[in-house]
Amino acid sequence: MANNIVAANDTTYQLAACRTLSIAESVTAVAGYPAKLKIYLTRASKFWQVRCYLKGRVYTKSTRSTNQRLAINAAKDFYEQLVASYYIHQHNPFVATDKELLTFDVLAERVIAQERDRVVRGELADMTYRNNRQRLSKYWMAMFGKRKIQDITHHDIVKAVGVLSQRGIGAISMTQYLQCLRSVFNYARAENLITHVPLFPKLRKATTSRGGFGVTEYRQLVRAAKKLSELQDIKSINHRSRAGGVYTKTESVPKEIAWLIVFMVNGFMRPSDVIHIQHQHVQVVRGEHLYLRLTLPETKRHKAQIVTLPPAVRVYERLLNYMQAQGMGKPEDYVFLPELKRRDVAGRMMAEHFNKILVVTGLRLGQLGQTRTLYSLRHTAIMFRLLYGRGIDLLTLARNARTSVQMIEKFYAANLTAEMNIDLIQGRRG
Repeated sequence: MANNIVAANDTTYQLAACRTLSIAESVTAVAGYPAKLKIYLTRASKFWQVRCYLKGRVYTKSTRSTNQRLAINAAKDFYEQLVASYYIHQHNPFVATDKELLTFDVLAERVIAQERDRVVRGELADMTYRNNRQRLSKYWMAMFGKRKIQDITHHDIVKAVGVLSQRGIGAISMTQYLQCLRSVFNYARAENLITHVPLFPKLRKATTSRGGFGVTEYRQLVRAAKKLSELQDIKSINHRSRAGGVYTKTESVPKEIAWLIVFMVNGFMRPSDVIHIQHQHVQVVRGEHLYLRLTLPETKRHKAQIVTLPPAVRVYERLLNYMQAQGMGKPEDYVFLPELKRRDVAGRMMAEHFNKILVVTGLRLGQLGQTRTLYSLRHTAIMFRLLYGRGIDLLTLARNARTSVQMIEKFYAANLTAEMNIDLIQGRRG
């Protein structure tokens, strides 16, 4: 025993033991996840480590990465696997003695774990899973936390909706929050923890189209994008010109943003499609018709190919030549902003640069006061085909745009008036 005490007080022994402790200034919380999930560095390894406190125990693991960004992604996977393992693979979790411990937050964690399994099976989009997880963990678990599921009433839910309203959450987002909450009650009902699901408040959803651009406005956007791409920024680029560590606040936009505008208006894609397009997904077809055949990854459960209008071919070929001159343009390279491997960052950059163009042109708001975004270019593409597509049928248009006829009628065609197609209304059969 005396020898152990001497060894424990030995400075060499202490230094060796402290090598595995976290370096205080390196401890970093993972944004969007519980505060109990952190990454950190030690003096014992060059790799980032991850630790998470869950149900009375601390779990640690090496991320096997020296890159902080990759380590954060590894930490997210570690947390999700940990939660799934804890809640899904526990032996006989519903024994009678445990039912008293099944509070709202415990059940919500189990729903999150089940949702993660659905992502692995390909039944649920990863983005949908992450959004639902955030709504449950950041709001509903904070709201109902340790309360028993059977004690939460209709009145409690109405009060929670009132809090969301005060925070500026709109009706459509509110519906998504309530869907997440309902999933917890449905889970509890399926496991016979409650006899019925409480009544949820009914919300009136005022659906507003994002609003497309007219022909004149579309030309304004392209001209403004070209001018901004030629602008030389006077500001020096430093740490103060960065927003959230993502993109640099400069006056100009990349040259490819002008091509992006034309590409989307003539290609019917969503911004989420454009972000992930690689050159291997694009095929130029020359025959009776000139178009691009786009074989894109699945989005919103749509896998169909997209064919474009001829102007999309011309801008793509210019873009490809431009990228190849800079050593890019390989099949696995992304078509737009290929230097950014994180495509969520690329998406935010595209949106930020497009917002600059909207501000310069004064086209930030639509005719009905709706805020225009990069998604408005998709609305423009569909609206132009409805106006100038020689009577194209909605089914063909919907399939090519990877949406439904109902969505086109409800949102994309919402701003069309009878006068816009007066020639079709007054036309006669030959």
